[in-house]
Amino acid sequence: MYRKLLLSFVASITTLILMLSSLLYYNYTSSSVETVKGLNENILSKISYSSVYMDNLSEKFCQSLLLNNGIMAFAYSTTEDILNISNAIKTLNDLTIPNSYIQSTYIYNPQIDTIIAKETFYNSADFYDKEIVRLLKSPRTNQSAPLYPIPRKIPTLQGGETAFANVYTYILFDTFYNTGSFNSAIVLNVDADWLRLTISSLNNNMSNEGNEIFVIDEKGTIISHSLSDMFMQNIADQPYIRNILSDAAPSGTFFDQLDKKKYVISYVSSDVLKWKFLSLTPYDSVFSSVKKNGYITIIFCLIILLMGLLFSFLASKRLYSPLGALTRGIKQKLALEDKLEKKMDEVGFLSSTFTGIIDKTSLLENRNRDNSLLLKNNFLKNLVTGHGFLSTDKIIAKEKEFNFHVKFTNTLFLFILKIDSFKDFSNTYNENDRSLYKYAIVNIAKEITSQHYRNEVIDTAMDHITVLADIDGYSGKEDELYDLFKAIITNIQNQVMQYLNISLSGTLGFPVDSPPNIKPKYEETLLLSMYRIKLGHLSIITPDILKQVDDGSFMFPASKEKQLIDCLKLGSGGAAKEAYKEIIKTMEHSSYDNIITSVISLFFSIYNSLSRITEGSQSTFNNISIDFFNKVGRFETFQEIEQTFFELFDEIILLKEGLKDRKKNEIVNKVIDMINESFADKNLTLNNCADVFNISSVYLGKMFKTTTGKSVAEYITMVRMEHIKNYLEQSPLPINEILEKCGMEMSNYFYTSFKKYFGVSLTEYRLTHSRKNNRVNH
Repeated sequence: MYRKLLLSFVASITTLILMLSSLLYYNYTSSSVETVKGLNENILSKISYSSVYMDNLSEKFCQSLLLNNGIMAFAYSTTEDILNISNAIKTLNDLTIPNSYIQSTYIYNPQIDTIIAKETFYNSADFYDKEIVRLLKSPRTNQSAPLYPIPRKIPTLQGGETAFANVYTYILFDTFYNTGSFNSAIVLNVDADWLRLTISSLNNNMSNEGNEIFVIDEKGTIISHSLSDMFMQNIADQPYIRNILSDAAPSGTFFDQLDKKKYVISYVSSDVLKWKFLSLTPYDSVFSSVKKNGYITIIFCLIILLMGLLFSFLASKRLYSPLGALTRGIKQKLALEDKLEKKMDEVGFLSSTFTGIIDKTSLLENRNRDNSLLLKNNFLKNLVTGHGFLSTDKIIAKEKEFNFHVKFTNTLFLFILKIDSFKDFSNTYNENDRSLYKYAIVNIAKEITSQHYRNEVIDTAMDHITVLADIDGYSGKEDELYDLFKAIITNIQNQVMQYLNISLSGTLGFPVDSPPNIKPKYEETLLLSMYRIKLGHLSIITPDILKQVDDGSFMFPASKEKQLIDCLKLGSGGAAKEAYKEIIKTMEHSSYDNIITSVISLFFSIYNSLSRITEGSQSTFNNISIDFFNKVGRFETFQEIEQTFFELFDEIILLKEGLKDRKKNEIVNKVIDMINESFADKNLTLNNCADVFNISSVYLGKMFKTTTGKSVAEYITMVRMEHIKNYLEQSPLPINEILEKCGMEMSNYFYTSFKKYFGVSLTEYRLTHSRKNNRVNH
């Protein structure tokens, strides 16, 4: 055991040291590379900025000469006027000498073929700068092109001897309309040493020895170098230069071998000048400290390894001492008998003991986990609905306990998801199923919202859930934020409908800037969600709907209300329904409170006017009233309100005639007769029957179901099946013709319905009766 333990300790420590050392060395190397890259690119960016600054100064200087009266007097003269020339030379010297970056300036008048420079003037044929004369007179020179520096070596006159200076030449043509000729030209020669000295001063700030910075143009020609002799040298044949020229990236850093020596090469491009600024740093000067730290790390690792070997040896020797003490301590705590001690060794004993502890711990953790979800939701529910005051400090403390996905001190966005047709949802599913469906909705909402923001989804009430999204740091426009959450809610609605077949309506609330504002914003959003009554199911409600509310102009149409009641008194249900629709139209731009108040007021008016219609109907009408008020609080859409009122109108018409039960039976019998007569019509439905008798389809459906025990659709299917049965037993017609005569289509639904109705498949049924007919014929 000692040998295995020692070897395992050595292997573990050695592996750990190697991993940590390698990681440390790699991170240190990477950080050094990033530091050098950042430093080089920063210096090069400053040089690029200086170059662009030089370019801007030069352009402005040329343009200022073009606007100077003395210069232009010479530039536009058609004769050699000595006075004009002298004045222009003096003006040119006065403007040029104070600018240290300018090497020289020429003004060329092509009309008299004369160039002025410094203190004298020349005929173009006698001018010492032959190259500029060639450029000025060359028809290929683009006279409309923008100012751009041309790197050149120009001759200079110094004490009768000709020397050469490195310059960047700008040529500004004063063009003459669109003829292609020009009136005059300004030539500015910027001293290349100005940029070279700027580069040298910035290069001195770099800590790496042997660093070289130079500038090339898009053809690979050096246009600035610490060595003046390198000016205008083309180095495009160098591999690293080719890589830089072909790279479309604005900047970059890479390693390369130059003259068998490794360099860190950084570059920055100038979009304005089309120049590239390069920095060559010897690899050794950058990473000498890295290598030194590498050696130190190796020595340190060896020391740690030796110490680890020593401590491993001592630990393995002493391991049994704490192991035995632990075993004895556990036995004393558990008060185990001696017989149990003798049946197992210490390792087996500890293994079984810890297994029991872990099992119990897991059980407790599972219980806590199950309870934590409920506790977390209850806490969030209380926070949102404001049941019990919670200080900001308590909320922050609970963030750590429940591991919330949002920070309540950040800016949050609140929206609500309501289950549409909640009454039907409650009637369809029991309490456990409803909890499972809501749990699924919560998970879908959380997953979709988390694709954009961290969030918490809260099961706030029976019919809706609340979502809090952490939008801290959002800096866009409010309209864009609402558009984003509209898309999120639409996605949630689609997924819930696809997988759960449940319709949801969404309400976008407001940003919440602090915990105390969560409750007010929730209440405002909940009130906003009531406007589903206007937009209907599967809608997305935003605060913009409040802009459409105009309570000031709303007046309840008392005349229409009187017209509706008169129609009911006369027993005209259809006219009453039309009057109701006109009343509802007046509420389209009213608030939710006004809508509900108006609906209740309308019902009371109907109740007060018609509650004593005939003797013996009072209790029935009271039951209708109670049923109506039970529905008021659950109205979700205008359609539901309309359906409820239309059912009320139908009930009132029947009560008024005093023939409710008989009337119902008569209507049901007429519907049955209609079905028996029109069963071959494929369009025969509950809605068609309701339209014929001018009553609501819902009311007719309830009446028919109560009287016959079957729905209208079930009764239609039953009649059709009986006729199909007769055709199958008495006629050899093909199935398609039989179905056509009975108002049905060949489909999986028909086959399923047939087998459910007769207990056998269509083929088996026809085969059985074919055999019976054959036996009868024989």
